[in-house]
Amino acid sequence: MKILITSVGSLVGQNILDVLEFSSFSRRSRVEVIGTNSVAASPQNFRCERVYLVGNTATEQFEADFTNILTVEKPDVILSGRDEDTFRVTQIVRDLGSDARLPYGTMSSLETALNKIKTFEFCQKHNLPFAETFLSDDSDYLTGLKCFAEKNSFPLIAKPIQGYASKGVFFVRNMDELAVASRLQGYMFQEYLGDGEALTEYFHSMEHLIPLFAHAPNIHHHSCHAIIHPDGTFDDIFISRNEHDSGVTIGFKRVEDKELERITAQFLRAIYTEGGYGPITVQFRHDRYGHWKAQEMNMRTNGNTFPRFMMGQDDLGEIINYLLPDADFPIYVPDKEMSKVLIGKTLKSCVLYPEQVCALSKSNKYSR
Repeated sequence: MKILITSVGSLVGQNILDVLEFSSFSRRSRVEVIGTNSVAASPQNFRCERVYLVGNTATEQFEADFTNILTVEKPDVILSGRDEDTFRVTQIVRDLGSDARLPYGTMSSLETALNKIKTFEFCQKHNLPFAETFLSDDSDYLTGLKCFAEKNSFPLIAKPIQGYASKGVFFVRNMDELAVASRLQGYMFQEYLGDGEALTEYFHSMEHLIPLFAHAPNIHHHSCHAIIHPDGTFDDIFISRNEHDSGVTIGFKRVEDKELERITAQFLRAIYTEGGYGPITVQFRHDRYGHWKAQEMNMRTNGNTFPRFMMGQDDLGEIINYLLPDADFPIYVPDKEMSKVLIGKTLKSCVLYPEQVCALSKSNKYSR
């Protein structure tokens, strides 16, 4: 079986490879891994049988590169390593008429997760709890935004409409900052989910010497993940509490919450009615009144794929078996109870040889 992983150098790419190569349940010999990446000096590149150096996803060069790879490699399954890959890769595959299978539904359902405004509108349409979001109308933009701030209180969150991985997301703490942020192009504004008053001391410290790595206190979220099958069914919903430090998840623990499970099931059913299926993750936090609200969602394998696998949710096995019913791909089941453990997330060091990077940089392809 040939699996193509786009942006294989990403955290998601590492998670997929770690799942395949897990020492207690290795399935690496069952697959041939093809990778694509726009960065040559990435350690994950050289864990693949072959890796191709491609242009950035948004460029015309990427489309040409990726079309050529599909023609040459003819992969059985394609998995996206980044949010921005998901829509573009799916579009290229379907336009080309490739036989490669992807765990995604309609293009419009993918846009629902990629575009933050569409996410909010989707939740409004299906009466799903989501962070209050400012949408401009025909009235004065800044006046409307100020009314939104007065209604929802500071701090607010400003984020790119087409953003990913928290890049470009920042706090808006007062009316002066709101006036500045309102001039940004391609941004949206949301209520802050959590206790805004708990950030007072942190905000005060940020008005003086700025730390190299900013760290707002008491930052965590609950991540609810499941796989929707093409027939609309889904198995267990995996709920984790993710602890953050300086913007990075460092602690990962499985939890049980019947209310979150119920709300997530509503999200899954609504997504399926819009033509979506495959891996779905919805991130939740409490608002200032203690009510669960979603702050974002994505529709791909993600950076928690390996820790979930260790705790008994084998995304990769499940996806492969519904995309390729005859594959009979083994499913991992832990030999001991894992629901009470805490998984610490960290970097894994590895050796990278200059001649490997040089070979990939020169020819745009490397085979091991």
